[in-house]
Amino acid sequence: MGFLLGAYGKLMAGKRVRQLQARMMSVQSQLRRATRDIENMERQINAQQRQMTNTIRTMGSMQMFGLQSYNQTELANLQASIFDKHGLTGIKFDDMTDEQKKSYSNAISEYQMNAALVNNQMSSMQQMMQTTMMQQQQQVENYVEMMKEMQLEPLKDLEEDLQMEKESLESQIQLAQQDYEACKEMEKSGSKSLAPQYTGQG
Repeated sequence: MGFLLGAYGKLMAGKRVRQLQARMMSVQSQLRRATRDIENMERQINAQQRQMTNTIRTMGSMQMFGLQSYNQTELANLQASIFDKHGLTGIKFDDMTDEQKKSYSNAISEYQMNAALVNNQMSSMQQMMQTTMMQQQQQVENYVEMMKEMQLEPLKDLEEDLQMEKESLESQIQLAQQDYEACKEMEKSGSKSLAPQYTGQG
């Protein structure tokens, strides 16, 4: 009886081991694919983030440069118009009369006052640009987080589930192999009891 139980148990345990090993191969393949997909997705999202961030910075730098150029042009035009209004255009300071030097002093004061207004306006526009850049950068970060939640998190959840299943299968395979060995021993012991007993008596 032990032989039959052992033989049948060994047969079923061996079948169980093979089934679990086949499932393990499938899970390991899925796990490798999920890990690879996660790495590719992370690289893709990070590349998008870098590209969008660099675009924002480049556009911001161009806008700042354009604003500074515009400001310098405005100051130059302001100076020219004030000096022209005071009749000082094209006259060197050393060649000026006392009256013209007095006008020059007034022109400088007028220019400084108006230039301060122009510079203040530029500062306000710079602050607005910086605020806009910060808002755009925040939008990029929000977009990246949304992409991670929609595309990356499901892959990570799948990877975690597959890893747990792999660990469970490892335990099941170990138990099934132990059952196989136990049934093998039972079969072996049972076969000894089935062997004919020779007493040596004639």
